[in-house]
Amino acid sequence: MRAVENHIAASFGAFENVLHEAESPDIHIDLCMVPPTEDRPYWTLVTMGMGAYRMNIPRELAAYHLERAELAICLPPEWKLDPASLREERWYWPVRLLKSLARLPISEDTWLGWGHTTDNQEPFAPGTDLCAAILVAPPQLEDGQERCTLPGGETVNFYQVIPLYRSELNYKLAHDADTLLNRMDWVSFVVDPARPDATTVDPPAWDHPVLDDAQMHLESIHEKALLVDEVAVFNHMAIYLRWCIEHGLMSTVFAEDYAAVIHRLREDPAHTDLRGFIRDKLAGQLLLNFFSPEGAAFSAFYYAGEDPSYPEDIDAHALDYFGPERYVSEEFQNEAYLFVPYDEAYYQAMAQVIQSRWDRWAQEIASDAALSGSSN
Repeated sequence: MRAVENHIAASFGAFENVLHEAESPDIHIDLCMVPPTEDRPYWTLVTMGMGAYRMNIPRELAAYHLERAELAICLPPEWKLDPASLREERWYWPVRLLKSLARLPISEDTWLGWGHTTDNQEPFAPGTDLCAAILVAPPQLEDGQERCTLPGGETVNFYQVIPLYRSELNYKLAHDADTLLNRMDWVSFVVDPARPDATTVDPPAWDHPVLDDAQMHLESIHEKALLVDEVAVFNHMAIYLRWCIEHGLMSTVFAEDYAAVIHRLREDPAHTDLRGFIRDKLAGQLLLNFFSPEGAAFSAFYYAGEDPSYPEDIDAHALDYFGPERYVSEEFQNEAYLFVPYDEAYYQAMAQVIQSRWDRWAQEIASDAALSGSSN
């Protein structure tokens, strides 16, 4: 148990409070309560004790060491987890869900693993239509952290619990887990009792999914024989990507695929250079489908927009940095933005600009929604 406790603290985050089980019909299952932090602004509840039971794994899967498991669920930072609030089902249901799932392999002589779904038959609580769940790899962990090796050599596997709607469960049963998760790639792993249904609301579709392509900027360097390191073409792209990651605007698939990079950025943002990541892992491109629906909508408005325009804001910063005379000099040949030093000061300056553009956009969205509501 100590090995599992240490692994939870090292992987999911430090915790002081544990929701102890007063009575246990079989194995003893506690819940580690990892509080929200700046890097991970959400609660994480992780079972501790489910792994004491060896699940009945199919013989053909024995080589994968799936017999032991623990479960996690993430909740918004405002979720109430004090003893008084947990007497109300609207706050308690994620706890109940974890405990019922943790005991399912015992009561049903079965096993749980990636892509498995369970059906609660009815909504988990008043105020939500979520009524089922799917297990996935914890997207917030780095590679390898989803497994804990016990002192005796056995493995405990950690899975993230994502609550589902009835139609999402049916969609998975009609297709498969991968197909459902692809459709849900914009759904956050943090529970939202009122989130849109992934089977009835499509992610935004865009005519031009490529926001930016480094190849275009590289061509300018080559054609104009600019005396600048080619990695500079990724400077402005890395700044925008970092800001969006730090503000939780990436799609679930992106967050899962690049969890290690995101974790590294959150741990040490000033020393995490995303330029090589964009070049090597993202093929030098920023695509709209890297972002959540909200992030994609903002990016279409700002990065690919005309007023305001992220590229124009980058140019304006270069003008301010170098001054008017040097900005238009033969040295830069209308590409001054490539010569701005890529450092923390550059990021912080542009982060303020992006934030102001975000605030304007969010205000316009809110105003439009208010007008729409008043007209109905």
